[in-house]
Amino acid sequence: MSLLKFLQFQPIDPASDQDEISEDHKIHQEIKLDEQVDEQDLEKFWNEVEHDIHDDPEWFTFSDE
Repeated sequence: MSLLKFLQFQPIDPASDQDEISEDHKIHQEIKLDEQVDEQDLEKFWNEVEHDIHDDPEWFTFSDE
């Protein structure tokens, strides 16, 4: 006997559809898409990420296969 025959959705409570964090406690961030990216800083960042990955054998292993 399938229990899916007895499955019913609960009505949506309109009060639960509101954010639980008040406006006073939210961090407002503005994203500026017209900002230029410094290519050297970006390359340095990703080189450090790659270096960290290579130095942590428990997280990831590279093979020559």
